[in-house]
Amino acid sequence: MATRALYPTSYDEETKIWSGMSRAPFFAPDCSVGSVLFNAMKNWPNQTVLINHEDGRRIGNAEMRALATRLALFLKKEKLTHNDVVGIIGVTSTYLAPLAVGCFFNTTPFHAVAVNKEASVIKGLYELTKPKIMFCDGNDYERIKEVTKEWAPKFITLTGRVEGVPSIEDLLNPTMQEHFYQPEPLAVDGDQTALILCSSGTSGLPKAVAISHKHVTRIAPFCNSTDIILTNATLDWATGFISSAIGLIYGVQKVIFERPFEAGEFIGMIKQYNVSILVLKPWQTYELFNHPLATEESLANIRVIFITGCWLSTKILQRGQSLMKKCLIVSSYGATETGAITANIDHSHDDSLNNVGRIFPGMRIKIIDEDGNALPHNKVGEVLIDIGSKWLGYLGSPADTEATLQDGWINLGDLGYFDNDNNLILVDRKKDLLKYKSNHYWPTEIEQIIAELPEVLNVCVVGIPDPCIGELAGALVIKKPGATITEQQIIDHVAKRVVVEYKQLHSGVKFVDTLPLNPNGKMMRNLAKQVFLA
Repeated sequence: MATRALYPTSYDEETKIWSGMSRAPFFAPDCSVGSVLFNAMKNWPNQTVLINHEDGRRIGNAEMRALATRLALFLKKEKLTHNDVVGIIGVTSTYLAPLAVGCFFNTTPFHAVAVNKEASVIKGLYELTKPKIMFCDGNDYERIKEVTKEWAPKFITLTGRVEGVPSIEDLLNPTMQEHFYQPEPLAVDGDQTALILCSSGTSGLPKAVAISHKHVTRIAPFCNSTDIILTNATLDWATGFISSAIGLIYGVQKVIFERPFEAGEFIGMIKQYNVSILVLKPWQTYELFNHPLATEESLANIRVIFITGCWLSTKILQRGQSLMKKCLIVSSYGATETGAITANIDHSHDDSLNNVGRIFPGMRIKIIDEDGNALPHNKVGEVLIDIGSKWLGYLGSPADTEATLQDGWINLGDLGYFDNDNNLILVDRKKDLLKYKSNHYWPTEIEQIIAELPEVLNVCVVGIPDPCIGELAGALVIKKPGATITEQQIIDHVAKRVVVEYKQLHSGVKFVDTLPLNPNGKMMRNLAKQVFLA
């Protein structure tokens, strides 16, 4: 049965390539992100683009352009060019967006890193790019200063004051120069690096992903100037950056807040600001849709929800759809390296858990076997993606770049296939593929079976090494509050749902209070194995 789709996907039987619909670029291919933003803000100066829930401050395009211009002039005064890097690490705050735009105006790439990463990871990431100027929150100054002491960048605080350290507010005084300012042109072309974000790090240490100006200006809008976006996705996460970039380019209001996500408060903000678009992580979606304040009335204004990060139970998506019958709930597959790849809006069938939908416009996918041969429908293989523009790779990691880029196609290590309706079905990550007595199996298949149990909140399946047999499946399970389910009941449920020996929970079940997730909600399966073995 054909499923509903956000975008059509076509298939070429000769090349065995699936393609999203063709899309003409919105901007010239060698146009800088800075010039696009500068002109958009100049043309619609009165449009509000930022609302800070913490203090009620609203920033319109005219003020955003002025703040960004002053910061760009500061970067130029410091002699930073497209060959340098600005480091950004901090919580969501008022001046974070103007800073990013100021970097775009000056064509100086910024490298954004999640503030809650371990010190060793932060050090390793910034050693790759060695920013000349670091913007961080005052509370984190000493910690970030310590891990960057080898090259001693200049520090500026985003929030809070530190004695002897300039604050970003010190850089925002009006100047005569700003009235005649024009963004710096690209020194090379649209393939020039615009920003640097971190890969998810689900299978190892995060890598520094270079993203081009052309790639940013090709991002397809999912909203218009009458929309209001609410998300706590931060600038260092690809989804957070994309929602910010689209908002600024197309004049969409975005509500920001600094405190941790709490579903009840989030629903209050939805009502307070008449929010129309949500951008959520899977765990946030679960908490939101199951909160007692989540009703048809409280969520009535929502027209689009984007969910990205990892898989989410179809039952949860169906719960959300029952509350918002006219809302598009978009479960998206993507990565820092590629941006959004596919989108699924049909959650009507229980078997759609692995269905990540059809391809976004301007992208192509092929499925290959171990010998590199392209596969047709319903054949599992490695998923290769063509993003429609040059991929710049991982900074400081040429070997990883070479391993990921195959004849212009990006290989993220995912296994999957296309069904007869041209929906991409993800099976698992190639690195997560497990083997029991020479039989391959995927941990997500067992996870999905365990997640069917109503008393299970979250689950991660790992392979425990055995010298004779291979890898024995074991499950880390978080129970819902008050649940009385036992390890044996979970083992028995899996045994009833799959009859083959190699997919059984031979290593058993362990109940835990938390699972190791990265800051964006993706499962850290290598760390989960350590937890199971502890």
